[in-house]
Amino acid sequence: MTIQLIKASREQLDTIMDVYRRCKKDLDEKGMLQWNDQYPSREYFEEVMDNGNLYVLMVDGEVAGSATLNEWQSPEWSEIPWELKDEWVIHALFLDPLQQGNGLGKIFMEQCEELAGEKGYRSIRLDAYSRNTGAKALYEKMGYEYRGSVHFTTKPEGHQEYRCYEKAVTL
Repeated sequence: MTIQLIKASREQLDTIMDVYRRCKKDLDEKGMLQWNDQYPSREYFEEVMDNGNLYVLMVDGEVAGSATLNEWQSPEWSEIPWELKDEWVIHALFLDPLQQGNGLGKIFMEQCEELAGEKGYRSIRLDAYSRNTGAKALYEKMGYEYRGSVHFTTKPEGHQEYRCYEKAVTL
């Protein structure tokens, strides 16, 4: 199996959207209403792609997942007692439900960490929907430290809490 994390291209956008829709449907069916029509949307993916911040996880030449990697941090995060500096931030990370359960999530995160180190970042920050037990377990198992929770009022009532994590990147 060949696995690589690369910058997304325009030609991949339809596939990225197909994988995203499968992922969102899977989460919605599990009662995890973490994404809506506004975020992430096709326009969001186009914008971050145009800024060079959209990456895809390729497995044997096929898009298996996607993530936005950049320095932008949500204003809600300003209250979190972060401990590390020189951070890169992971947003809208998703892995095709058809590819889940075989260790690809861990590999995806390791590839993000490796790329962050190559780009000179010393830490990674991200948030995870509080009810997404799979994502939280993965991040914690990989050494991400919980720093506090934030509430996004743009999310549906009862689905607004997100846990913030950070991890030092080893160079």
